[in-house]
Amino acid sequence: MFSCKKDGLKSPTASFLVVSPVSLKTNSSTQGTNSHNITDIWYYVDDQFKGIFPVGSVMPIVAETNAKITMYAGIKNNGISATRIPYPVYNSKVFNLSIEAGKTYTLSPEFEYNSSAYFYYSDSFDSSGSYFQSAGDSNYVVTLDPTKTFGGVGGSIFMSMGNSKPTARMIQTNGYYLPGGGATIYAELNYKCNQSIVLGVYGGDDIAGYKDKRGAIIINPSENWNKIYVQLTKVVSPTPSYPKYKLYIEATQEVATPEIYIDNVKLIYQ
Repeated sequence: MFSCKKDGLKSPTASFLVVSPVSLKTNSSTQGTNSHNITDIWYYVDDQFKGIFPVGSVMPIVAETNAKITMYAGIKNNGISATRIPYPVYNSKVFNLSIEAGKTYTLSPEFEYNSSAYFYYSDSFDSSGSYFQSAGDSNYVVTLDPTKTFGGVGGSIFMSMGNSKPTARMIQTNGYYLPGGGATIYAELNYKCNQSIVLGVYGGDDIAGYKDKRGAIIINPSENWNKIYVQLTKVVSPTPSYPKYKLYIEATQEVATPEIYIDNVKLIYQ
């Protein structure tokens, strides 16, 4: 016969983490606004993956004495709940905690863009210059109305259409090189709209023009300001490749009085 001590069978007592709030620190001169839509935390304890939890959730830790907590900022890739990923152009955050069993620890990570993220621009539409121009039937305008702009300050793009001019489009004034081969490429933007809009790229060059139109995503209506991270890899990597690309955002009239607001457009790759 064999025997054992019950104490030896006890599970380790867990401690808990609550991550709230989260924030984003930017170098405003090149990286633009610190607005973000970090929805989840991907976390590791002592370099072992433990799970994905919505921001503000209670996250368990099973560790003794000291623990290395590594967190990654999770987003909805292309705004789709089913495609949540750690945003690849944000740095992780590391915390070293002295753990006491049964206690709850609250952390407020401030994420940053990593050093390999290359910003072509961040356009907040707050000054007379812009990286975009109108290219549809209906011209966009910059509104300074604080009841309609993102955050109630500065300027935001306003796009609308009518029956005689049913298409509105904003397109980059200049073309930019974007790497193929599966490189990480993202467009970020804040938006509010009462109908769908399309975001994509035109491939081409400054001599032959930009004729290859590649839609990346249809963005659904949002009554309130929202932020979306749009992955452009799948529209830039396929052949044929081009020396340059231009980002575009467009809409064709779907409702009687379209109202589309755009702000803080960023184009990033690494």
